[in-house]
Amino acid sequence: MTHNLDLGPDAGANHLLALLRGLSFSGPVASDSPLLPGLFFSLDPESSTQLRCHSTPGMMVEAEFTVARPGRWMALHINLSEADLRGRQVLGVVCKSHSPAATTFRLCLRSGREGGFTDTFFRKTVVAYAETSTHLDALMLDAEPGLPAEAPWRELVLFFRPETSKITLQDLRIFIV
Repeated sequence: MTHNLDLGPDAGANHLLALLRGLSFSGPVASDSPLLPGLFFSLDPESSTQLRCHSTPGMMVEAEFTVARPGRWMALHINLSEADLRGRQVLGVVCKSHSPAATTFRLCLRSGREGGFTDTFFRKTVVAYAETSTHLDALMLDAEPGLPAEAPWRELVLFFRPETSKITLQDLRIFIV
């Protein structure tokens, strides 16, 4: 049998997520402070939000948001490098999560462009609740006219509700075919 090593456009992001699954840490996390190079939480600076994260090997991250004054966003950013989408049909995400109190979050593909970025939101909203659940969503690339096939950089952004909450991301995988 021949061995195959496919380093497709999703390889860098999935490697970054695998590194996160192997980490062990616990404590407060500042906005825009990397958990790993290319992976960070962003909190609206106009809000009054505290973030504590916990992780053990095998689990990605448990995030506990304490919101005194809501802002416009609370997000986890995952670097996808340039993730060349030329000739590809689908960019998808599989997410396994849970939360003590039901909450939702949105998935977004952010593509860099000169002078800023373009956000392309996935169609489904992720629901996390007391039981572990798995969410699967995909962007049909040819059905997204505003999504550039080439970009100098890309991120997968998870936009959480700007409210006090606790959510555990047990696993997250990205696929581009």
